[in-house]
Amino acid sequence: VRAYLVDNEYSSNTVFEVTNAHGRTRLLKNSKEFVRIDGSGFSFRSAPSFMSILNEEASLRDARYEVDATIDHLLYHPNTAPFMATRLIQRFVTSNPTPDYVKTVATAFKTGKYDNFGSGKYGDLAATISAVLLEPDALSVVLDVDPFHGSIREPLLKTIAFMRSMELELITEKKVLELAYPFKNKIGQM
Repeated sequence: VRAYLVDNEYSSNTVFEVTNAHGRTRLLKNSKEFVRIDGSGFSFRSAPSFMSILNEEASLRDARYEVDATIDHLLYHPNTAPFMATRLIQRFVTSNPTPDYVKTVATAFKTGKYDNFGSGKYGDLAATISAVLLEPDALSVVLDVDPFHGSIREPLLKTIAFMRSMELELITEKKVLELAYPFKNKIGQM
């Protein structure tokens, strides 16, 4: 961490240069912003905003910077890799992945490498998808007999598959989605 001081003292104008575990260098301003509710004594911390209210061109630029900072914050959040790993495994392989399977895929997302796949950069989807599809949990024949292994259909897809298997014929001019709308809460899908 390197601090850039104004007049050789720490203040709200101090800027810190920080390099994180992913090798990204960020400049952070030493400031806090609070929202206070009059008469109640209640206050809470608000995210500082550095957007100019006078210059429209600067506001557009600053808005882009704040959106980029928000996206970076979400991408590099510690929960992003396990969340992405779980969702990708559920879509491509099984609805109930093991913790080790999720950890392997999350590690591939963080490191950007899985076997010979990936560029070595954080969030590399080639490495992540390779880990999802080539991990032994995805390819194991033994797991096919496990009653807890496999994919569960979404309720609406299950209902439509049932209608097709029963060779449902519509007697009105309504579309299938119009038929599905009233009972969406009954099948458990919003």
